[in-house]
Amino acid sequence: MPIAPVERNDHAEPNAEAFIFGFDFEPEGGVSRIDWSEMKPTAACPTLGWRWLHFNRLAPETRAWLEESSNLDEAVIAALLQTETRPRCAPYEDGLLLNLRGINHNPGAEPEDMISVRIWATSNLVISMRSYPVKAIHEVREEIGRDAPTSPAHLLARISAKLIDYIDPVVEQLKDEADEFEETMLNSRGRLSPRDLAEFRRTILLLRRYVQPQTDAMSQLQREARMRRAGAPAFDDDDQVILRDTSDHIIRIAEELDSIRDRAAVLQDQVVGQRQEQLNQRLLALSVVSAIFLPLSYVTGLLGMNLAGIPWADEPWSFIAVVATTCALGVGVLAFLKWRRWI
Repeated sequence: MPIAPVERNDHAEPNAEAFIFGFDFEPEGGVSRIDWSEMKPTAACPTLGWRWLHFNRLAPETRAWLEESSNLDEAVIAALLQTETRPRCAPYEDGLLLNLRGINHNPGAEPEDMISVRIWATSNLVISMRSYPVKAIHEVREEIGRDAPTSPAHLLARISAKLIDYIDPVVEQLKDEADEFEETMLNSRGRLSPRDLAEFRRTILLLRRYVQPQTDAMSQLQREARMRRAGAPAFDDDDQVILRDTSDHIIRIAEELDSIRDRAAVLQDQVVGQRQEQLNQRLLALSVVSAIFLPLSYVTGLLGMNLAGIPWADEPWSFIAVVATTCALGVGVLAFLKWRRWI
C-alpha cells in the first residue's frame, strides 16, 4: 500500500548519531536549540525552564549517555531502550513513561510497520526515542519556531495528537479498498483474488495490533492528566481537552478498524462460498455426463459379455437370468443405501 514518504534527514539511519535534536524552553517563553557537544557531559534535567531531547534509540552513544551522564533512573533507561514494546502509559516515581506508535512514512515502508516512540516526561524534561524517523515528531519540531509548546504536558498532548492524526488516512484508504472489494464481489463477472484479500486482512490485523493498545494508553494518559501528581507533567485544561479529543479519535479509529476487519471476514466467506459454488457447478456437470453415459455403459457391458465357460451359457433363458440378477443387485444396493440413510 503506497504512502507518502517523509523527507529523510541527517539522522535517518539506525546507525546515525545518537542526538537528533533538542530544545531548551526558558521560563520567560524563549526557545533555544541545544548544542549536543555542550549538553553531552551534563545531566538531562535543566536548571531553569524545561527541556526536550530527541534521540536515536539504536545508536550506541544513546545508551552510553543515558547510563553515564543523564542521571536518570535505571528502570527508566531500560524502558526507553527496550527492544520490543507495545503502546502503554505508566507512571513511575516523578514522571510518566509513554510508548506510542506512529505510521511509518519512510521510503519503502508499509503503513502497518508502525514505528515506536518512547517518551519519558517529568515537570521539566521530555526525552523521546525513536528507531527510524517519525513524521509526526518532525512536524512538531518544525512548529516550535512559530507555536512553541508551553509545557512538557502540552508537548505530550501535541505529539500524541499528531501520531494519531496520521493513522486516519491509512484507515480511510483501507476503508476505500474494502469498498472496492465489495464492488468486485457484487459484479457478476468479478473475481476477487484470495491473495489480495489475504494481504488486506493481514494489514488490518497488524494495524489493530498497535491501535487497540494505543486506545488503552491514551485512556491511561487522560487519567494521569487528571491526577496531577507531584513532579509529573502538569496538564492544564487546554491540554486535557486535546487529550480527550485525541483519545476519542483513536477510539473511533479502532472501531473503524474493527468494522473493516468484519467486512473483510464477510468478503473471505463470500470468496470461499464463490469457489465452493464453482466447484459444485463443475461436479454437477460431471454428474450429468456420468448419468448420461451410465445406462449406455451398462447396455454395452451387458451385450459385450463373454459367456464362454459360464454355467448354462447355452440355455435360452441364460441371458434373461443375467439381466434379472443385475437388476436384483441394483435394487439391493439401493435398499442398502436407503437403510444407511446415505440417500
